[in-house]
Amino acid sequence: MLTERQRIILNAIIADYIHSGKAVGSKALLVDIKLPVSSATIRNEMAHLEMQGLIQKEHTSSGRVPSQQGYRYYVDYLMSLDRSTNRVQAELKHMFSRRFQEVDDLLQQVTKYLADKTRLTVLALKPEARDVRLSGLQLIPIDGQQVMAILVTNDGQTVSQSFRLPKGATVQELQTIISYINGKLVGQSIHEALDSLSGDLPLDLERTIRSPQAFLQLFGDMLSRSIQDKVFMGGRLNVMDFAAGESLKDVKTLFELLEDPIEMRRVIGSVNDGIVIQIGDENIDPHLRPYSLMSTRYAVPRHGFGELAILGPTSMPYAELANLLTEVKQAVAEELVEYY
Repeated sequence: MLTERQRIILNAIIADYIHSGKAVGSKALLVDIKLPVSSATIRNEMAHLEMQGLIQKEHTSSGRVPSQQGYRYYVDYLMSLDRSTNRVQAELKHMFSRRFQEVDDLLQQVTKYLADKTRLTVLALKPEARDVRLSGLQLIPIDGQQVMAILVTNDGQTVSQSFRLPKGATVQELQTIISYINGKLVGQSIHEALDSLSGDLPLDLERTIRSPQAFLQLFGDMLSRSIQDKVFMGGRLNVMDFAAGESLKDVKTLFELLEDPIEMRRVIGSVNDGIVIQIGDENIDPHLRPYSLMSTRYAVPRHGFGELAILGPTSMPYAELANLLTEVKQAVAEELVEYY
């Protein structure tokens, strides 16, 4: 249990260290906190905080720095969350004023915006594909034997694949296949459409069309890609700024983790509402333990939850980032309603 004065001193140490990145001494604190106490009193209080494991001595300085336990105390008991500024709201409104073609485009732009603003690494996952449905399949001749197939889903996503017509095949034959597929499968979920490809659909087509197997395989690949999970990442290279003490091998492994949607859904903390902050050793994956991971869920009605997360050093400005992430989460959730 900390006294009010100890809480003020701990809060000041964390604020100073986040701002400067340098160990904090009693003389600097005397100026910062403006309490009617002596430098000796502050040193005594700092000694108490150190005994509690909330601050620790830095090897190269006589000052003190926050410990992971100190950051946790700050996040749980000292951090104040306020609404974001009008400037952030205006920036988000301007960003969303450009109509994005796909959900993927929007989330990639959101991660870039947050990464540019925070100088950290930002991750986003869209809601898991629970009810994505086929809206249509189109074929566009390009040049000679070169054509492009375009698959469209009900959430606005498109998957395209260019290919050369097999020898002896014509565009008209493929258009017949596509018309048949659209007539049978449009409106079905992607999973139902994939099941149809391993069921009666190929046999039905073979009765009227010569050798549809190659195109059906390509169509199946496109269906699978339309619901493939992925991580949207902004500020990828920003990792290098706060992972200076890590080996290149560890950084490479970290990148592999960040790019794996299954792993990221596992390690990102989930709550019904609000912000989850995992500091250092609190992260379940050992490759994240040198850092802090701040995350939140956004909801899309009838389509589930997506995730937003910021990865940075344990000395990240927690209150500022939590305010920003809350504001962006709400804006993203409202905007994505238009895409589903």
